[in-house]
Amino acid sequence: MPGISTRALAIALAGIWLSNPLPAAHGLRTTSGSPCASICDKTTSNTTGAGIVCLDSMYGDSTTGETFEACVDCQLKSTYFDQEAGESDVNWGLYNLRYAFTSCVFGYPESISNVSSPCYVGCQDISSAVETGLENPGPLNFNSWCGSTAFADNVINTCEQCYNLTTNQKYLANFLEATRYNCHFPSVSGNAFNIAPTRIFSKVLLPSSLSLSTPTPNSSSVNLPLVIAVPIVGFLVLVASLAGCCFCFIRWRRKRVRGKRMSNHLYDRWNDTSISTPVYAQGGWGEQQAQGPGYGTSGLGFVDSNGQAQAVGYSEYYEHYQQPQQKKGFSQEITETPGAYAQPETAPYGVQPEKPQGGYQ
Repeated sequence: MPGISTRALAIALAGIWLSNPLPAAHGLRTTSGSPCASICDKTTSNTTGAGIVCLDSMYGDSTTGETFEACVDCQLKSTYFDQEAGESDVNWGLYNLRYAFTSCVFGYPESISNVSSPCYVGCQDISSAVETGLENPGPLNFNSWCGSTAFADNVINTCEQCYNLTTNQKYLANFLEATRYNCHFPSVSGNAFNIAPTRIFSKVLLPSSLSLSTPTPNSSSVNLPLVIAVPIVGFLVLVASLAGCCFCFIRWRRKRVRGKRMSNHLYDRWNDTSISTPVYAQGGWGEQQAQGPGYGTSGLGFVDSNGQAQAVGYSEYYEHYQQPQQKKGFSQEITETPGAYAQPETAPYGVQPEKPQGGYQ
């Protein structure tokens, strides 16, 4: 241009550049080829301080805060995993949360704001742990900070509780707890993060990882009514089985006792002489008592259960052999001649005794 020196032109261009600086490089790191890349990679693929905000209100009132929340929300819900690189969206989402916490609290690796907070003192002891690997992130050191000697659960609890009591930085407490949760319960590659992002970007403090148990895979698909019903049904079946066994045993035992009682009763009746007691005549074979029924007849006498005398008749053979002199039984002496018949001690029913040869022996 005529009339304008080169020096003046340079000064004019410098003024224009200073009055309109180039936009800062906004971006958050994510897995190459991730479906979240369009949300996280605005102008750079690396996480920088330009993409971080520290106040809770800025996550809903600024573009930077909204972009950060949307990016991390996408990453923690994503199941994308680059097996060759060993990277997943969940790993980078947790890294971005830890980057935001250390930048806002400790000003590392970049100082984001000059917000004064008394919580810095309570969190100071874990600074070296949470800062591990932030400047050179990768699959080999995503969780290396968990094994740091400066990692202390009691200090983390104190730090979280302090930030939860603040009025404008409650999110930072949940950022720290989410990353600690992954230390105790590492995420499985190809699975979404166990804590919903809406709970992380909330002013309600997450429960401490120390109070949680190891999550079970697919726990949401567990049929709770079935889990409750199975033990109850099993218990009822067991009780019914025991009751049935007891019933059968008692019935068998009663039957056995009843059989023994019946057997003993018959045995006692068989040996009970009071039922029917035979009575033999005192005066000899077939001769009945003088006052008993059937006197003068031959037979067997007995007393029944009522005490009444009874007689059963036999054949009248005895009278043919009865000695006229013998009237009082076998105990009397024989008065007949030696050739007479001897009186038998017993006589079979209906059989006549044989005559002895040669007289009385």
